[in-house]
Amino acid sequence: MYDNPSAVTRQVFDCGVTAAGSGGVSPAGQKFVAWTKLIVWGVTFGTVAAGTSTYTVAGTATSPATQLSALYITNTNTTGTAVGLGTNTVGPFTVGGTAAPGTNVSVGGFGGGVAGGWQGPYALNTLGGTNTTQAWGTQTFTASNQGPPGAPGIGLGGLLMNEGDVISFVNGTDATATTRCLVQYSVAPVVGNLVK
Repeated sequence: MYDNPSAVTRQVFDCGVTAAGSGGVSPAGQKFVAWTKLIVWGVTFGTVAAGTSTYTVAGTATSPATQLSALYITNTNTTGTAVGLGTNTVGPFTVGGTAAPGTNVSVGGFGGGVAGGWQGPYALNTLGGTNTTQAWGTQTFTASNQGPPGAPGIGLGGLLMNEGDVISFVNGTDATATTRCLVQYSVAPVVGNLVK
């Protein structure tokens, strides 16, 4: 097992506060950009301005709440020098309200739909239950090995990012909500090693 401190230490990047309104996004200067091969583990949401929408979560109407999705942008061209950008969307994540976090995998944390409240972290890897595959860049992760084909176990609940890949966040349709988004990540271990 790989136990280099740079790979086993979880770090956090603040993607800033999303703009209010339907489709409001993370500030341009605060998108999470991988500077080396990384593993992203989850996201924690901090309510800055509470949402006013109602969403059905795990069969229960919950309000006030908002929804956000993570946008993952990567170069899908694996040959030559050209760049072909591809986007995957993870979510939506329901933030706020009084019900459980719903279909998104919650990995601990506490609720908070009011200003100043925190919720999460939520796993960005949504595999589990009836969700058996997850597209991520040029790879497809599977529930059987939590990693891309030919590399069993490499995800271990996290998702790989290559240098230059970007993660940002976008609001759902709520008109008033603004949310701070914190990405949890670590440096990827040397190829062939598993993080313990």
